[in-house]
Amino acid sequence: MRTDDVFKLAFKALRDRKLRSFLTILGIMIGSAVILALIASSSGLSVGIQAQVEKIGANTLTVSSARQFFGGGSSTQSYQLSQQDVNTMKSFQGVSEVIPYYSQRATISYGSNSIEGELIGVDGSALFAMYKGLSLYSGNLPDSYDPSAAAVGYSIAFPTGSSDQLTLNQMLSITLGGPTSGSLTFLVKGIFSAYGRVLFSDIDDTIFISLQSAEILLKTQYFSGLYVMTNTAADVTTVQQEIETYYGDQVRVMNAGSMLSSVESITSQMTLFLGSIGAVSLFVAAVGITNTMFVSVMERTREIGILKALGYRPRQVLGMFLSEAVISGIVGGVGGTMLGYVLSFIIGGALPMSGGFAGPGRNASSTTLTPVFTPELIAFSLLFPIGIAVLAGLYPAWRASRMNAVVALKYE
Repeated sequence: MRTDDVFKLAFKALRDRKLRSFLTILGIMIGSAVILALIASSSGLSVGIQAQVEKIGANTLTVSSARQFFGGGSSTQSYQLSQQDVNTMKSFQGVSEVIPYYSQRATISYGSNSIEGELIGVDGSALFAMYKGLSLYSGNLPDSYDPSAAAVGYSIAFPTGSSDQLTLNQMLSITLGGPTSGSLTFLVKGIFSAYGRVLFSDIDDTIFISLQSAEILLKTQYFSGLYVMTNTAADVTTVQQEIETYYGDQVRVMNAGSMLSSVESITSQMTLFLGSIGAVSLFVAAVGITNTMFVSVMERTREIGILKALGYRPRQVLGMFLSEAVISGIVGGVGGTMLGYVLSFIIGGALPMSGGFAGPGRNASSTTLTPVFTPELIAFSLLFPIGIAVLAGLYPAWRASRMNAVVALKYE
């Protein structure tokens, strides 16, 4: 019997049991799609976070004041960072630079646009050291002694879905909330190129002013945080321990590299757990294949007897039934791969990598991650369901091939 005849008979057998075959293949598709989507999305999350860490540098620590929480969800700042702390940390061995900054949420308004973003006050000369690869689209950095000058992120200057766009030397209004509520006007001196997120901040939705301007605007001499840069990446752990030893629980020190390791560990465990659910779906589908083929063997007992009486060998009968499982695995694997490709982008849009969903005028591309599809992952998504289907159909096909022709012909 030719191979193409074997598969023609297998297709006919599957068509004769349309609903049963469809449900079996659907189970394979779901399991394959879930596994592909979860692995691709978690890989994309790890790659995205790694890219963010690379922007801030592996030799950078972020130091902020620790907060103590009380009943009812209220909190009070137990320690406030000042210039004295900048000088203290500069004296630690292995520290090359300490960059203080102010940070506060703000509403940026100009023309018909009102954009929720972040205000950062920092020494302009330190910006390019803080954010690797940051560049100006046009204009210049704000002058340290010009309290009305500002540089804005790309999404503020060119908001999505708006015809109003910022130009150099245009005025914009900033409204702050909290204890420093109020509105001030700034003159745009520079516009940054599209950059994306860095850990908890979206640079494209940020307005930068000088450190002196922020101190006046926020009416405080205490910094929101400090960027501590070490001489080499190898010094990060030592410097972090020295800061934590010196300040105790008064400050919180974040190591971007450690954060990346923690996130990768969490995503790996999440992928393993959820991927196992997808694997369970495949094994449930395998049970369905086994059941479907056993029923098929019972229904076609007389047919098997006739084939054997006509001279069909056991391996030919085995191949005929096993080809049904192979076809189910192929169709389920291909369909599951396509479904998983679409599903991975849906999951990618929902993962909180970017700290929230895009609001009016914000750049939606910075709030999603891109799933990563490797050739190995695609091959696994296609071949694993086929392997499961073949294993599930092997025993029923073997039973059919070992059936006695005389007994099969007498079967009612």
